[in-house]
Amino acid sequence: MKTINAVIAALLLAPLMAMAQSPAPADAGKASPAPRSFVVIDKNKDGHISREEAQQAGISTVNFDAADKDKDGRLNLSEWTLIKF
Repeated sequence: MKTINAVIAALLLAPLMAMAQSPAPADAGKASPAPRSFVVIDKNKDGHISREEAQQAGISTVNFDAADKDKDGRLNLSEWTLIKF
């Protein structure tokens, strides 16, 4: 089951990795939508990824804790970009 979750997470995160290499949009003043990987993993649609949501997606506790800079037990969009896969 963990292997399946890891594969699903990797497939969902591929667009995020590609976006990280893309140049900034011409109109950087407008907020861009959250990456699909963030939206899919945020099951309750509260704009944050909880420890439980991350765990269900196969994200390790070590990576979650490293990205949770404000140590509130959830990842916002800017913290999500810090996840190492």
